Parts: sequence; C-alpha cells; structure tokens
Amino acid sequence: MLTINFETDCAVLGKLYAELKIDIPVSGSNFLLREDGKPIGLMRVEIGDFVRITHFMLLKEHLNYENREFFLRAMMFKFSLNTYPLAADGDVEELKKFGFVFDGERTVINSADINLHGECEGKK
Repeated sequence: MLTINFETDCAVLGKLYAELKIDIPVSGSNFLLREDGKPIGLMRVEIGDFVRITHFMLLKEHLNYENREFFLRAMMFKFSLNTYPLAADGDVEELKKFGFVFDGERTVINSADINLHGECEGKK
C-alpha cells in the first residue's frame, strides 16, 4: 500500500537522499512516499517567500506513471488545504495541469487555487 508522510528522522532521510543522489545536507521539509512502509519517493520543500518545491523524486525501481501521479496529486491536495504561494524553480510542465503558471522565473500558484480536477495524462 502507498502512503505519504512528513518525515523528520535524519537517518531515514539521509539514506533516501543518498539513494536518490541528492547531494545536499538533509534539510527543508520532507514528505516521503512509502510502499508497504519502505521509503520510495521524496518531495522536499523549502519555506520562505514561497513554499518552494526543490525536489520531487522516486527511486528508479519504483519510478512509473502511477506512483508519480499518486504522489504528486496527494501532495497537491495537502498543499491546497492552506493558503500560501507555492512554487517550483523553472518552467515545470507537469504542474500546469493543477493550475500553476510560469512567471518567467518559476512555476507558481496560490495553493488555495490548485485545481485537483485536472485530467490524468497517462497510459490509456
């Protein structure tokens, strides 16, 4: 079963950062996608002027459309429950189906405006 949780355990995060080849110290706010309790994916955010998504990654052996879409949609739901500016650096096409727009520097949205009704674009 897939689950998502906020994680603060540096040992768990350090191991996953290493497996995902994230070459920065454990920091920020980290949300994990777990399959049957095992961490298989990470969304890392930094909180400042924006809640900024810095990493969204899954382990290679678990990287498929279904896992990625589940994780992304669940996180968009979590973010939509509060109101704050949400962003990802660059022009992130994958976020546009949720209503994000590219402002020339980052892909942004007010979290309360996230569109969770966007179509899934996967295998048919």
